[in-house]
Amino acid sequence: MKSKIIIFLLLFIGGISFVAGSYNLYSLYDKLNKMERTIGVVTHLKTEKTYRHRKIRYKRNARIQYETKRYCSHVRMQLHNPFIFQGSEVSLWYHPDRTEEVVIPFEEGFVWGSVGLFGSFCLFLGTVIIKTTKK
Repeated sequence: MKSKIIIFLLLFIGGISFVAGSYNLYSLYDKLNKMERTIGVVTHLKTEKTYRHRKIRYKRNARIQYETKRYCSHVRMQLHNPFIFQGSEVSLWYHPDRTEEVVIPFEEGFVWGSVGLFGSFCLFLGTVIIKTTKK
C-alpha cells in the first residue's frame, strides 16, 4: 500500500515538474526570435534579509543597465544566481517595443531546466520501481 502511494506521488510530481519545465523552456525558446540580445551591467546590487517562520531568506535585487538600439535603459530585477556581483556583465534579452520587458536567459534556463530534470528523474524512478515490483 505504501509503495503504491510512493509510486503515485513520484509519477504525479515528476509529470507536473517535467511538463512545467518543458513548457517554460519552450516559452524561453519562443522568446528567442522575438527579442533583441544585448549585454547589461549590474550597477547596483542590494541583498535584503527577510525573516519567515524560523527561516532566513535572502533576496538579491539588482539594477541592470543596458543599451538598446535607440537609447540606454535600465531595469530592476531579482537575481537568483549567487555568482553575479556588482559590475558583472550579464547577457540579456529585451523586447524591441517594450524595453522594460527583460529576460536573463541563463537564469531562466537554469531554473526551468532544473525543474525539468527533477521531473525526469522522478518519472524515471517511478517507472523503475514499477518494473521491479512487477517481477
